[in-house]
Amino acid sequence: MHNDYSIFHHEYFCLDEKDTRYVEDLDNKICEFLKVFEAKNITIPTFITREILEKSGYFRNSQQQLTAVAVAHPNKYDHIQKEGNITDETSQLSEFYLTPAVCLHVYPMFENQIISEPFCLTAKAKGYRYEGGDHDGLQHVWEFNVRECIFIGSESYVRNCLKQMEEWLFQYILTIDKEATIQPAFDHFFGSDSELKAWKKFQLMNHMKRELIVHIDGREIALASFNYHGNKFSKTYHFDHDNVVSGCVGVGHERWLKLIKWVEEQKK
Repeated sequence: MHNDYSIFHHEYFCLDEKDTRYVEDLDNKICEFLKVFEAKNITIPTFITREILEKSGYFRNSQQQLTAVAVAHPNKYDHIQKEGNITDETSQLSEFYLTPAVCLHVYPMFENQIISEPFCLTAKAKGYRYEGGDHDGLQHVWEFNVRECIFIGSESYVRNCLKQMEEWLFQYILTIDKEATIQPAFDHFFGSDSELKAWKKFQLMNHMKRELIVHIDGREIALASFNYHGNKFSKTYHFDHDNVVSGCVGVGHERWLKLIKWVEEQKK
């Protein structure tokens, strides 16, 4: 679908100057608010290792999200040149994957360290979720841009920061869409029906995930998620010391852009 110069594929977006400006304006507003937390900006890579994904449970629960990086097989260059393509027969898997969640890179940075003061980190980065190939250019895209905010500290600190972010983003989205809501949510993992039911109940009872919801063309879309991890990552990477937990907020740029353009269309 073409709109001005932007191209919206089901798997990824290519944005023109106008749409890029929409996204940058949103991101700048978020970064300005993050000064409340004295957030430190960090850089997150596109690649991620198997070890990090394994420690985070992706091979057990979220296989549908993973994208493995393949490269041209060094012994097949002639075949590739002749065919003008890389196939299963002329490629080989590398040791890397594409990052499915920006915050996964943060926790190894503090492995075996003592966290004496709470802090907030933030990054603008690309994420990649294959979604089992079910891409629709709205709720599910393969490549997406996200502003991620990671909070590490005591439970009261992390929950308070998540609450402040939620309240600020909710008030901001109401200036664009007055029908927006905040809803309890849970992560969709693979597993047996009983495992999924138990995990959903656990997340909802412990108030671990909430989402900022809007409706675009009759569809319910989450523009941001607010996630309380407890000590899942601090224990895994040995920086919990019985009182350090983590949480994160992810704001999907493409979904916000889709909302802005949808609202503009409705005004015509």
